[in-house]
Amino acid sequence: MALRGITVVELAGLAPVPFCGMVLADFGAQVVRVDRPAARSGPSRLARGKRSLVVDLKQPRGAAVLRRLCARADVMLEPFRPGVMEKLQLGPEILQKENPRLIYARLSGFGQSGRFSKMAGHDINYLALSGVLSRIGRSGENPYAPLNLLADFGGGGLMCAMGIIMALFERTRSGKGQVIDASMVEGTAYLSSFMWKTQETGLWEQPRGQNMLDGGAPFYTTYRTADGGFMAVGAIEPQFYELLIKGLGGALGYLLGAIDWAHLELGRLLGTEFQVMFFFSSLVLTLCFIIHLCSIPEAPLRDVAKDIPPQQAPQDLALSSDKMYEYGSIEKVKNGYVNQELVLQGGKTKNPAEQTQRTMTLRSLLRALRSMPPHYRCLCISHLIGWTAFLSNMLFFTDFMGQIVYHGDPYGAHNSTEFLIYQRGVEVGCWGLCINSMFSSLYSYFQKVLVPCIGLKGLYFMGYLLFGLGTGFIGLFPNVYSTLAMCTLFGVMSSTLYTVPFTLIAVYHHEEQKQRALGGGPDGSSRGQGLDCAALTSMVQLAQILVGGGLGLLVNTAGSVVVVVITASAVALIGCCFVALFVRYVD
Repeated sequence: MALRGITVVELAGLAPVPFCGMVLADFGAQVVRVDRPAARSGPSRLARGKRSLVVDLKQPRGAAVLRRLCARADVMLEPFRPGVMEKLQLGPEILQKENPRLIYARLSGFGQSGRFSKMAGHDINYLALSGVLSRIGRSGENPYAPLNLLADFGGGGLMCAMGIIMALFERTRSGKGQVIDASMVEGTAYLSSFMWKTQETGLWEQPRGQNMLDGGAPFYTTYRTADGGFMAVGAIEPQFYELLIKGLGGALGYLLGAIDWAHLELGRLLGTEFQVMFFFSSLVLTLCFIIHLCSIPEAPLRDVAKDIPPQQAPQDLALSSDKMYEYGSIEKVKNGYVNQELVLQGGKTKNPAEQTQRTMTLRSLLRALRSMPPHYRCLCISHLIGWTAFLSNMLFFTDFMGQIVYHGDPYGAHNSTEFLIYQRGVEVGCWGLCINSMFSSLYSYFQKVLVPCIGLKGLYFMGYLLFGLGTGFIGLFPNVYSTLAMCTLFGVMSSTLYTVPFTLIAVYHHEEQKQRALGGGPDGSSRGQGLDCAALTSMVQLAQILVGGGLGLLVNTAGSVVVVVITASAVALIGCCFVALFVRYVD
């Protein structure tokens, strides 16, 4: 035993000191417990491995007995409030004078000095003063003390035992004993230092009962079971959380994830566990599809042409599939009414061969894009710049929150503090994306009010400018609250991209329509508004290709995701200049 040969004198008291003496006795120390005559009420539950001696310290003979014990002892454990032992002439100055190697350990609630030192208290008082009590309990309920384990036994008895062991080790070098002042308040605060240190990183920043380790996370809490008991769930790591969710999926979830298919015949046959999951998913989809088809009775189709009365046929006849119509011929629609004669005739009178040439093909589509007027092309370029900036920020935004704002490490061990902090940052980043979506909807409503005041040019310019300044600010000054506040500017940008360019397309076409009505428009067929909207929308996919191909390389080269928001800011500000100088706006 590590403490064999060490003699400890323990003055009887409440739980903390007896627990400290029991720990020393469990590791081999010879502990003599000194009880008061009037306090004998049967064996103590913390007297394991100790010998007992009844001494009245208020009598001179009793004090002399304790002094003789301490003269041969290595450790003296004292549980009283400050000044009690000094009144009995048994303080550390006297006892250590007779035995310089004596380690005098004083364990009290508030320590030997300070304004609370002479006050009585219990575990719950020490917890409250240390601040730990404010963090224990369910959200919206009163704080509650975890029995008396934290202050009495953890911050008191166990911390005092550790101090005694360190003093014994130091005595092997100096040959002298020490006075240990163990305070249960300070010991409890020391035990909770991890909680206070990680509060700034996001792990304990929420109110009581709303953090990951205090019942605020669904994967680390208790649940009542059907038989009236409780189940404790602790699935912090992603792989365990995945198994938990799959297990909660019932039989299908168990089949798809909880079984280790790699060691079974089906898993070896299909290759990997993912192949097994896809196999079962396809099987369930096929079965559901067959059941769906077999469960719905079919109704025979009717010949609609036979149901139309002859006198209604000219007016109600739908567009015939054997007639060819000119793509984008908006001159057929005037003042909201369709020229029925043109509809029935299929537009301008043309021979079948010429009508066949007007069929929309890939070649004609590319020709229409190539012949796009310059102001349409500039609008598409501005749209591409805007989506490139927006997607650059959105693609890595949650990583930016986890790594830069919260200082987490996505490459750390899954049970490490750095990885958990990174996950917390990602969660907050998801809330930022929610703010973006909500403010995008709100801003779309207010655009109708802003357009008469600043026009489409001002609206377009402001969206790019605010986004560029906002992303630049969070890149240079990363902070949780400022970043979440700037997510509102992301909503301004997304709302701008979804509305202003398409409004400009409509304005362009309306202008061309008026020019044709006045006889000053270009000859030939008009442009298709659907084609121009499709070309504008395709800029989103083109931006995804650019961002997906280049941004990952940029992050790897820079070694930090902070380059993402800086890039998004720079591209948005370039787009801001472009929409002001090159995009055409119609008065």
